[in-house]
Amino acid sequence: MEKIKLKGIDEEIYYTESKKGLPIYIWKNEYVKSFYLSLNVKYGSIDTEFRIKNKKYKVPNGIAHFMEHIKFNIDKETTANDLFDPLGSDINAFTTYKFTSYLVYGTKKVEDNLNYLLDYVYNPYFTKEIIKKEKGIIESEINMGKDQPFNNLHNIFNQCIFHKEKYKYLISGEVEDIKNINIEDIELIYEAFYHPKNMFLIVTGNVNPYEIEKIVNDNLEKKDIGEYLEPEKEKVKEPRSVVKKEEIVKAKVEVDKAKIGLKIEQKLFKEIDKVKLNIILNIVLASNFGETSDLKEELLQEELVSYLGFQRYVQDDYVILDITIESKYIDEAIKRVIEALNNLEIDEETLKRKINSAVATMVLNYENSENVNSLLQNYIIYYEDIIPNLKDIYEDITMDEVNYVIDNINTKELTVVKMIKEA
Repeated sequence: MEKIKLKGIDEEIYYTESKKGLPIYIWKNEYVKSFYLSLNVKYGSIDTEFRIKNKKYKVPNGIAHFMEHIKFNIDKETTANDLFDPLGSDINAFTTYKFTSYLVYGTKKVEDNLNYLLDYVYNPYFTKEIIKKEKGIIESEINMGKDQPFNNLHNIFNQCIFHKEKYKYLISGEVEDIKNINIEDIELIYEAFYHPKNMFLIVTGNVNPYEIEKIVNDNLEKKDIGEYLEPEKEKVKEPRSVVKKEEIVKAKVEVDKAKIGLKIEQKLFKEIDKVKLNIILNIVLASNFGETSDLKEELLQEELVSYLGFQRYVQDDYVILDITIESKYIDEAIKRVIEALNNLEIDEETLKRKINSAVATMVLNYENSENVNSLLQNYIIYYEDIIPNLKDIYEDITMDEVNYVIDNINTKELTVVKMIKEA
């Protein structure tokens, strides 16, 4: 078993691989009373087209999320909840664009919890009856999601940004997509992607790493796990332009909302590696649109906005910057945000303060089992490995690098999506 030392924060991650090929990451903290388990599949909502041994397959949108739902069925009479409820443990699952995660939070009997997690996720129990029943449940979930303004705004925003990338589709799929899912699709996804070599397990909390390794090996050894099919996910060539420069949507909202987005080719930032680029983008956006930014303070004082937030994504070939606002004076608020995007700035004192704050938060995150589990998930999915020197990366950021990033943030491909109150 390997120990990955996280430099500067006095933490370490145990790493091993099961005999069946499942990567296992363990963070041990004897001072917490709980543990958190996540069994993660490198299969998300965008992975609907792929090849296996040169044969091309295409499955309906929403199938990753659909699989997450039906995986909770163990047999005709039993669900995963029936296993975990007597242990007093909480279970959940979620699907993103990039991966699917099955979660367990508990305070006792880690061996039982881990065995049950492995048992129900690696259980290919699928029937036409279960699929039919789940379709109705998920269709209702999709329709309810469309009644949530910020969710709807986000989905329309993605459709205005992306021409070909699957990020433009709902993670859950549309109702028509769900109707097209059949048992053959489900079995194909399970066989292709639900293999230990395409998954990873993260265990965080008050646990013994060597016991965890033994539990996993003993459990998977009893299972009939076939050869890994090595599916190759299809890549698309996404155009540089946004789909629409502006979109106006009327909805049942009390206060108008908007998203202002930039789509920038990642290659423009080629002198900065992906990890550092993500960090710098976050610092720049926080400095210009965050809680302590001059702009947010001005807009709130002038009662121009009731909400101002930001996100950044380094997705495949593109960097997406996303500013969200809520305002009774939406056009003026949009104008001010676009002006700020065209005049991004940060001084050295602010940069140092943001870095110090981020490092302090990084240390505090390692006091909570769930936080650590989520951090490790993101490292593995988005950077393909644990980042042992993250503190050093933060502290090595220079003003020249920040200015280089700012200089390459342009508003050539900008989209504005407005959600306004129905008359």
